[in-house]
Amino acid sequence: MSAHKHPDALVYSSKQVVLSDLAYTSYTYPGDQEALAALKAIPGAGPLLAWLDANFSEQITHLSNNEQMVRVNARNFGSLYALVERCCAILSCPVPDVYITTNPEMNAYTSGQRRTCIVLHSALVEALSPDELCFVIGHEIGHIKAAHGLYRQLGAMAINYWDVLASVVPIPGVGMLRIPLLLAYWEWYRRAEFSCDRAGLLCIQELAPGLSALAKLSGKVAGYEDERDIEETIAQTEASQEVNKLVLLVSILENSDNTHPFIPLRLKALKEFAQSDAYRQILAGQYDRASLAATPAAESNGGAGAAGQAVLAAGSEAVDKWKNSAAGFFKR
Repeated sequence: MSAHKHPDALVYSSKQVVLSDLAYTSYTYPGDQEALAALKAIPGAGPLLAWLDANFSEQITHLSNNEQMVRVNARNFGSLYALVERCCAILSCPVPDVYITTNPEMNAYTSGQRRTCIVLHSALVEALSPDELCFVIGHEIGHIKAAHGLYRQLGAMAINYWDVLASVVPIPGVGMLRIPLLLAYWEWYRRAEFSCDRAGLLCIQELAPGLSALAKLSGKVAGYEDERDIEETIAQTEASQEVNKLVLLVSILENSDNTHPFIPLRLKALKEFAQSDAYRQILAGQYDRASLAATPAAESNGGAGAAGQAVLAAGSEAVDKWKNSAAGFFKR
């Protein structure tokens, strides 16, 4: 195997602080953790969803990824895999499955709770420097450690089946709560992104690559990279002070279902965190600690029990019947 292509990446620096047993609560953005607690409080939903995710959707994702993407490991794109391994070591996270997909959109995402994975779009890998890429990888590891994917699914289910829920809950006017719930859910969704930008910064432990990675995600124009001014982009956050309250309200409502905060806001929030005492304390070793097993996903994996096993047994029986039927068909 050839030598790693990125020996000078920040994550390999001898000055890099490895955050042993880092708990996700150490880097959560205000409001993120509280919203997660509210979603966890839905009786039985967390355990059941975690079980279904591990026994159904996770397996579908695993199969789909291996059929449609390129799996990254020590022998296949080893330099990229080594970056992921190092990022996971710094943020105290088990190494997930890693995939690359050919896609012109600069993006990355994670899924799964027990068998987690990170998917990197080819355009993202090609456009970012190793340090910028480690910021994005750290961001995705942040999602994994906080089990954001699980609770995003839970919130989406509560919203999608709100009419059913409202019909069985004997509280007058409960149906009118749908809009406030939607607004609160999307607000949490965006706050989770701020949290994971913090995880990305803790991974590389230098602000500039994190800012430049976010700036590129907002719009990369080949040949003009040297003319990008991040401070000017951050200054765009002041636009809300230049309009009246009615316009601001309409803007908030129109953008209420955005999954990610606007890049100028993320740049500003990341810069503020990098200058905070909280950030300096984490690098000094003063942070919440948890074992690798003590994650939000682990907290929700129990409780589906007999119901989950019944679903699995019924599904297995249905698959066996289909296979027998199909086998008979092809023998004709």
